[in-house]
Amino acid sequence: MTNNKILCTMHRKYLAVWLARDLQRPVPTFKNGFNMNTSLRRRALGALLLSLTGAAQAFPEKPVSIVVPFGAGSSVDINSRDLMQALATVIKQSIVVDNKPGAEGAIGAMAVINGPADGHMLMFTSSSIPVLEPVIRKNPQYDPIKQLTPVCTVGRTSNVMNLTGSNPMKSVADVIAAAKATPDKLTFGYSSATTRLAGELFQQATGTKFRSIPYKASVSAMTDVASGQIDMMFIDHVSAGAFYQSGKLRPLVVAGEKRVKALPEVPSASELRIPGYNIQPWFGVYMSSKTPPALVQQWRDIMAQALATPTAVANMEKRGLDTFVICGEAMTKFQMDEITLWRQVTKQAGIEPE
Repeated sequence: MTNNKILCTMHRKYLAVWLARDLQRPVPTFKNGFNMNTSLRRRALGALLLSLTGAAQAFPEKPVSIVVPFGAGSSVDINSRDLMQALATVIKQSIVVDNKPGAEGAIGAMAVINGPADGHMLMFTSSSIPVLEPVIRKNPQYDPIKQLTPVCTVGRTSNVMNLTGSNPMKSVADVIAAAKATPDKLTFGYSSATTRLAGELFQQATGTKFRSIPYKASVSAMTDVASGQIDMMFIDHVSAGAFYQSGKLRPLVVAGEKRVKALPEVPSASELRIPGYNIQPWFGVYMSSKTPPALVQQWRDIMAQALATPTAVANMEKRGLDTFVICGEAMTKFQMDEITLWRQVTKQAGIEPE
């Protein structure tokens, strides 16, 4: 978008006031009796106003890319496509979801940070990138606080401990007993800061020791859990949904204080007296911090409209997500509060930044 169009967005109200005042000025009359017709002035100035207003309303003016820093089939990917459906009811441009997994989300995040800042590239992510990366990394590849700008949050979910469906261990108590009997034998896969930290918190809360295995994408990790290559994964119920249906994964406990609607038979960590296992990832949209503030604000307005549509509400219900929508400065404050909270949690749990 050009600088002229940005100015149109910011100043079209002032232009309307100027037009109204101009029409109230006396009409000049020349010596030969000719004067500028008021209706002619009105048409000329009105055409200018409409052309500028129309330019501002054309945003976005080309296809929009939503970068997902995690693999296809992850909850971030699934929820980004739900958002794409809702956005399509509000804007007229085409929208493309671009998965860029790897390095626990860093590849996708860097693509947005270094990408065009013309308002046509967004990042849909979980709280793993904006909150947990600054907490668990001593020297991260990027700074999500300085290099990414919050647009709006979308929803919130809960982490779940999942075991291989055919594993003879049937309960959390069985897992804890086995892990204490043979430390470092049981394995869990992770593909992001969230899925890694969830496993670490569970170990701290239960006095157990697992061996962690990194993966590029969550689907790859869950596939290995399903086949018995590794024992478990700590991930949300949306990502694991297809594996639940096939019986390849078995959910044992939901992080936090309450059960989730999608898994009514699975107890919460609070019920099992594992209070330290408490992590509720949230999802949100970010842009490069190089993006002009006027364009960021336009996306906040678009997001607010999209998230209130019947399409968005139905998708949230279908996925079993908790409604959680905040934008702008409120989202920035929430992100910083979350970082402070998780720094305290990891410090108390003895988890040092790497």
